[in-house]
Amino acid sequence: MNASRAARPRAVAVAAVVLLTAGCSGHSRPTPTPHVLLAGGVYQGKSWSVYAWQQGGQLCMEVDGPGDPTASGVASAGACGFDQKNPSSGYYASGPGPGDSNVNYGPLPSRATQIRVATKEILPTRPFPAGKQLPAGRYWIQIIPKDWPLPADGRSISPEPLDASGRRVAYQDF
Repeated sequence: MNASRAARPRAVAVAAVVLLTAGCSGHSRPTPTPHVLLAGGVYQGKSWSVYAWQQGGQLCMEVDGPGDPTASGVASAGACGFDQKNPSSGYYASGPGPGDSNVNYGPLPSRATQIRVATKEILPTRPFPAGKQLPAGRYWIQIIPKDWPLPADGRSISPEPLDASGRRVAYQDF
């Protein structure tokens, strides 16, 4: 690895998931549950966190600045409905990230222990925490530096889930 590559911020793989069900007065819907923090850190001096939850029967994920996502008002990127039920939903989401970055993130099937994000770059995934009312599966997040991808990363591709042997894993609805 050359010195410039070692000094360059790398894409980071982490994630968060929370279960939340919407509640309305006068209706018999369950009350909301707290967001579940999956991961967090600091990038370019800016803190970030990843949360997940269930809302209206759909899995939702959000990348936020410091603090609880409902209190901070600093949402960077968020999405609900990681499924094929409607044309605007998809299997992963993107948006502005901390500092001068963007993020890609989403849920994955349990067998997807890694995800290819560029022709020469594969990131690890992490399991959703057990006992938090989250779906069975894994998640990923990629914090994308402004100059990504570098030649050593290859060209950017649509994220491709892989199993431990490097074989493709089909997405599943969440």
